[in-house]
Formats: sequence, C-alpha cells, structure tokens
Amino acid sequence: MTTLRAMIRKSLKSNPDKIALIEGERQYTFREFADRTRRMGNALLQNLGLEKGERVAILSRNSMENAESYFSIPNAALVLVMLNFRLAPPEILNILSDAGASVLIVEESFLDALSQIRDQLSFIRHFILIGDAPLPNGWYGYESLIECSPAHEPDVELKQNDLAALMYTSGTTGLPKGCMATHQNFYFVGQSKTEVMKMREDDCGIVTTPLFHASGEVVLMTGIYSTMTTIIMPRWDVLEFSRLVEKHQVTTGVLATPMLLYLLSCPNIEDHKLSSLKKILFAGAPVTPEIFQKAIKRFGNIFVHGYGTTETVGSICILETKEVDTALKQGHTEILSSCGKAYAGMDIEVVDGEGNPVATGQSGELRTRGPGMTKGYWNKIEETQKTFRNGWFHSGDLCRKDDWGFVYIVGRKKDVIITGAENVFPAEIENILYQHPGIQEAVVVGMDNAKWGEIVTAFVVPQPGFQLNSEEVIGFCREVTAGYKIPKKVFFIENFPMSATGKVLRHELKEQFSSESIFHL
Repeated sequence: MTTLRAMIRKSLKSNPDKIALIEGERQYTFREFADRTRRMGNALLQNLGLEKGERVAILSRNSMENAESYFSIPNAALVLVMLNFRLAPPEILNILSDAGASVLIVEESFLDALSQIRDQLSFIRHFILIGDAPLPNGWYGYESLIECSPAHEPDVELKQNDLAALMYTSGTTGLPKGCMATHQNFYFVGQSKTEVMKMREDDCGIVTTPLFHASGEVVLMTGIYSTMTTIIMPRWDVLEFSRLVEKHQVTTGVLATPMLLYLLSCPNIEDHKLSSLKKILFAGAPVTPEIFQKAIKRFGNIFVHGYGTTETVGSICILETKEVDTALKQGHTEILSSCGKAYAGMDIEVVDGEGNPVATGQSGELRTRGPGMTKGYWNKIEETQKTFRNGWFHSGDLCRKDDWGFVYIVGRKKDVIITGAENVFPAEIENILYQHPGIQEAVVVGMDNAKWGEIVTAFVVPQPGFQLNSEEVIGFCREVTAGYKIPKKVFFIENFPMSATGKVLRHELKEQFSSESIFHL
C-alpha cells in the first residue's frame, strides 16, 4: 500500500537507528520519529476522541513538530491542515473555517496572533500548544500528549486514496483553496523524487522552504522514503543556509527561485562552504538562461528545475542536469528557460480551448494527470469540475513545446496582456528585460487603459550601482521586439510583493501603481 504509514514502516526496516531529522540541537532517529508520530496519532484518537477524516490544523514555522504532523495526523486516518503562518489572523480564520478543523496545534510564538481571532474559533474542540509557555486554560501540551500515549500503530484502517492533507493554495488571485492530497500523492512524491534525483541513504537533505507549501514537503517525503538525514531550517537565511550545508555536508534540497537568485547575488557566501551540494531542485518560477548559466558557472551543473502546483503536490515537469549538460554541449542554451519534460509518472499535454493538442511551437494551456494529481478542491464542487476535467488537471498556465519536447511556460492565462487586440505574454518581455545588464529583476503586467484596453507595464529592480531611466529600458526593448509588446510604462522599485511560496503578487503591483505615472528612483 502506498500510504504514509507504509513509508514509515519502510524507513524502520531499512535504517531504524539512523538520524532522520535535525532541527537546531534536536535530532531524532527513524525509530524515534516513528515512535513520536504514532504516539501523537494515538493521542488524537484516544485522548481527544477524534474520528477518521476529521481535520487537524497546525500553525507553526518549520519545526520538528511540523515535520512530525505530516505523518502523525494522516497515519491516524485524520487530515492535516498545514497553515501558512505568514497570513494575517483573519486569513487564518478563513482557512480554519473552510477546513472545519476540530483541533488546532499552535507554536507558542503565534499565541498573540491567535488571540485576535480566538473568540471566533468555537468550532475548534481542542487546542494543543507547542513550546514551554504556560498552557492556556483548557489547552493540551504537545509533548505531554506524546508522553502519555502508546507507541503502537494507530488501530484504524488506512487506504492509499484516503485524504492525508488539505494543502491550501497560495491565494495570489483570490481566497485560498484546499487541495485534497491523498496518502498516495505523498508516497509518490517521496518515491519518485528518490528515483529521479537518485537519492541514496548517505545523502543529506535540507528543508528551506515552508512546510505548508508543496516545495517544503518534497525534501521531507524524500528523506523519509530514502532514509537520508534531513535538516530543517525554521526560516530562510542565506548565511545560515551556508553554515548548515557546511556543517552537515548537505547534498540536496529545494530552493524557491528567489532563494536561488539571492544565493547568486549574496556577496558574503564563501563558495567552498557549499561544495557538498550535488543536486538542488529549484521551483516557483523559471529563470533566464543568463542567470541559469551564472549559477552553473559558480556552483557546477547541480541545479534541477521543477515545475508543479499545489494541485499536483509539486509534480508536473522536471529539467534534469543530464539534459542541461547535453543541451549546453550542443549550444542549445534556450533549454535553460524551460521547465523540462513530463515528470516521472505524469502525463502532460498542451491544448487549445477545446482540449485539442496544439502543434509544436504553438501556445496552449498545459494539462496533466497522474499519481501526483490531487482529488480536487475541498468543498468546492464547481471549481473542482472546472479545473479537474475528464481526468486531467488544467493548470491555467500557457505553455509551448519545442522540437525536443521541452516545455516552456509562456504565462498564466489570466496574466496575458491584451493590448490593442494583440496578445502579449509577460514572460516573453521579462526575458528580454533580464538581458539588460542593469536589471536585476523584472515583472511585466497589463495595466488598464481606455485607449488600448491594457498597456504593457514593466516593474524593474535595478542592479546595485546602476542608474536606469524609463527611456533607456523602453529603448532596449524596442531593439528586439515588436512595437505593441514594448512597455509603455516602467516603474522602478526596490522589491516585489511576494507570496509565501515565492511568487510575485502581480495583482498587488497593479493595484498599488494603477494611478501612478512613470518615475525614477
């Protein structure tokens, strides 16, 4: 059976006394990890009286307890709700209410934030505290529950298609939706990443991205499946990342694309401290070929580009190092802006509005199916039927395939700029802007305009020390692209508003600057 319970059994059989997880000064072997997750599962069922299928939410930064919850809760046939700790209290309330959570586990540092919505959480039957703070009246202590509960496997039936978690989307264009991830979905992540990335038990992984996101659970699932040791970072810090990589001789991990960019631009990183890294997956957004080549030149051909969504537990396409190596030897540098080919076990198609596959080189919507596809959106039948159709998940991403079968993200369907009845794909203009030596980051959106419908608008973060003006940026684009694609407005900003998963919040840029005019730093 491809369940998380089966994954725990596999790790116990292979390496029970090996270190499984390290967070700061704490560490647990695979045997201790299994013991703790089983005890917590029994505590939820026996001490708190929960029944199969009830939802248990956790509000915590990356932590040992957060990692444990991926196994303790689903292995008790309950459903994990991993909350985005960066959300405002009212947003957290919306998710808890939507999920209908029965239990809320809270790290002590979030008690103040929780107090703002506490009187609206009458549907939560039990509260559990992580940490050493005094227990609020009626609360349970996390460690106390583990200590007083038995260590046998929870006595409840478990099937591979049972819900394991509600993974809420980042909500960049509306209220977050709970993707219904199954045990099989998570087992697939651990098994397939182990095989595709050629993980071995002597590898060492690091969790840098939030565990509430699909990219965060990738390393965790791979670590438990392959029985490699996994380091947990409570929060991203590039210098701390460097220190941990050197200390533990980390070989693998996942970086959100902005983390990779930060790693490349940070002047205080000593490259030799990162020499143990052998296979780093980055996801969230593609990079330009120039940036990818810079990364390879500095750290070697160790970067794997992954493309996925919450609806597919992060698994749709992958660009592997062997493909990068072959392409670069042939001078095919465009591949570096690709997200690769179909990920292991996943089928992909690029289709038109009627669902017919488009010709090579033409743009269409990417759809996918396979063991990574979740069961749809929790309590949202219409949206599920709209997005999960005829056995396929329709991503909303516009893509094209080249002659070698590599997939290139053109943009989101909703992000396409229609200016004067012409379609402009933001990614195409962003790639042009990134070729300017004075531009560090660039985002292109469509701003409402009475004459043209929308106008192409560029937001630019200059390279340190460069003095740019809008005329120079517009002139640079004019040399290489059609007139209707050239930005009519250029805004220079210090940084972009980002979601917790490293995606630029384009709608916030549009709202913030909709009434502004061109300006300079």
